[in-house]
Amino acid sequence: MIAFRRSLLALPLLLLLGWSWWQLHRPPSPLPTADGSTLTWSECWFDSPWWRPVHCGWLQVPDGFRLPVVYLPAWFWRRHAPPVIYVNGGPGAATGLDDEVMPAWLDWVDEVAWPSDLILYDQRGVGLSRPAFDCPEVRAVRKVLMASTAPLEAQYRRLAEVQHRCLARLRASGFDPQRFHSLANADDVLSLVGALGLPRWRLYGVSYGTRVVLELMRRNPPGLEAVVLDSVYPPEVHAEEQDAWLLQRALVQATRVCELLDCELGRARLRQWLEQAMAGMEARSLQLSLMDPEEKTPIAARFDAADMAWLVFDAQYDWHKLLQLPALLRELAERRPGKVTFAIAQDALAAELADDVSDPVANSVECADNGSLQEQEFLRQLQQFPLVAEIKRLDWRFGPCRWWPHAPVAQRLRRPLVSAVPTLLLAGEFDPVTPPEWAERTAAQLPEGNLLIFAGMGHGVLDSDDCAVAATRAFWRDPAAPQVPACLDP
Repeated sequence: MIAFRRSLLALPLLLLLGWSWWQLHRPPSPLPTADGSTLTWSECWFDSPWWRPVHCGWLQVPDGFRLPVVYLPAWFWRRHAPPVIYVNGGPGAATGLDDEVMPAWLDWVDEVAWPSDLILYDQRGVGLSRPAFDCPEVRAVRKVLMASTAPLEAQYRRLAEVQHRCLARLRASGFDPQRFHSLANADDVLSLVGALGLPRWRLYGVSYGTRVVLELMRRNPPGLEAVVLDSVYPPEVHAEEQDAWLLQRALVQATRVCELLDCELGRARLRQWLEQAMAGMEARSLQLSLMDPEEKTPIAARFDAADMAWLVFDAQYDWHKLLQLPALLRELAERRPGKVTFAIAQDALAAELADDVSDPVANSVECADNGSLQEQEFLRQLQQFPLVAEIKRLDWRFGPCRWWPHAPVAQRLRRPLVSAVPTLLLAGEFDPVTPPEWAERTAAQLPEGNLLIFAGMGHGVLDSDDCAVAATRAFWRDPAAPQVPACLDP
């Protein structure tokens, strides 16, 4: 009887503890917004540990998109700063809010240990957004072309034809390319802030997400008090115009990798291997047997000089692969592909065929944001970068922005940025797609900006370097005067 009475007394205590735990980690209550956006909390569509507070909902924005939102509260004893909204890269990339990727997000939150709640969402038209748009037929043709021996122009033409067909199919189902651009993505973030009723908030943007964040900073919205920009993609950069420079820069950086990473080979030897590999593969392509990432069956892939150049480019995304660049160049120069070549080629194939990036959304955003590019300017760029001129010669003619419908927003995106918001900028020395030069350009416009360039790092610095994690955590704790972590001490 005594034990029974004790259990009855314990039950209210357990209920009180459970209620208190929920109250300490509950999400904000949705509020009505001026633009008519609504946020509705709902049951999560993925599994999570019973003891881990996770909240899921749907943001309905005015022009018809329904965006998934995941609210991850920081542990109450760690939380002492406003929530951070994570703006993902791309454009057209899913944030990874499905049941397959969300466990990794839960681990990531614990690893970075920010003093803030984290808010994840999918951008319009991608991932779990409703509606979402995709071109699986484009990926299917890319897979076929991996083994093609057809002339390069014929391959470009075939890919353009299937993109035309996909666009026609999507437009017949209601897809409007003019609804996708960085101004609209920034509007959606402000709708989310309003629906959450956040009086103070912060932003973390990575890769393309930094372009959206920079647009938000230009608008100077109330309550935005700190920003982290990781791998900066400024709105004034025309990606198509810069592509030849980016590729040539990556090839040159590859010959310097041992100077910068302290390996024994000299620059002359690496340059020799690079030139030998490109000449050999221009004369005769290299065939590799790779694994189809979806069907798990062998797939034949042919690599010519252009493909080899992009392998070198791709290898600089990730610092783990950077260490393998000398071995990659040697294997390709000697036409003796080994484990390094196969591993990097396999990763490149997986990225090429991945279904977590929406081609139609990516095309719509890039073409809208960047605006027109005249053929004369494109040819002038090729003349400046002769190492890649032959590789890039057909890009303008067959690029989707020659014909893909898009919103006329490029000039609005390039309006001057004036912001006094404390900003931490992170850049990787070897980043091939958002190089540190772009971060330097952006930092010069931000009086409260602090740029950190990490040696030997590639794209997405926060996920590559423990020191970047420490520096970001210190910045979030006190954006106005962040404590310098020991790893950055001179």
